[in-house]
Amino acid sequence: MEFKEAKHSDVRIKMALAGSSGGGKTLSSLLIAKGLISDIKLVGVAQTEAGRAQCYMDKIGPFKVLEIAPPFTPGKFVEVIEAAEKAGLKCLILDSISDEWSGIGGALDIHSAASEVTKNSFTAWKKVTPMHEGLFNKILSSPLHIICTVKKKTDYVMETNDRGKQVPKRVGVKDVAREGTEYRWMLQFDVDPYGNAATCVKDNLDLFMNKAPFVITEATGKAIRDWCIGQKAKGE
Repeated sequence: MEFKEAKHSDVRIKMALAGSSGGGKTLSSLLIAKGLISDIKLVGVAQTEAGRAQCYMDKIGPFKVLEIAPPFTPGKFVEVIEAAEKAGLKCLILDSISDEWSGIGGALDIHSAASEVTKNSFTAWKKVTPMHEGLFNKILSSPLHIICTVKKKTDYVMETNDRGKQVPKRVGVKDVAREGTEYRWMLQFDVDPYGNAATCVKDNLDLFMNKAPFVITEATGKAIRDWCIGQKAKGE
């Protein structure tokens, strides 16, 4: 074992974009990746909803794509990351990591199946937790920059519009992920479906926290890249 001087350039960003449906998570992830990695051909999107990322090819360029089919087991996501590493990619977008938790064959399904066998919900987590933690250990230790999209459960609140009338507004209220997952990211942006405005809720880089809501652009990714190469540029 040998200690070495700490450098920003040794860091590979692990971040999440969370929001309800229609919030622009996929496009925002691609824009960040394009700013973070100068060559978009070294960016890959592994997606659980076939064809979603391809809708943005004209805006982003020729990135790589991999379709993930159910069951969405933690082990399958580990295999996806390993495939991205072997392919020589520099940045991987997992769209959406929520399916590993609540999708078909994901962690909650595995837990339900184990509970039927053990007749004990608590004991069943002994099978699920190591699998789930194995995925996050892989994410956090990978030499790739990894951006994960996270779904939010949707609810509605009543707001007064410019005509003085009460109208429903859709809001994302809770991440579809294991409780506490938000603390594992270096960065997490919550994306509002109205105007695609992002709010930073976790920031180990000290670039975006406590800033007014902003629209994610390539410049957002470039600010992260500047941090990684040791420049002092601040986020938007």
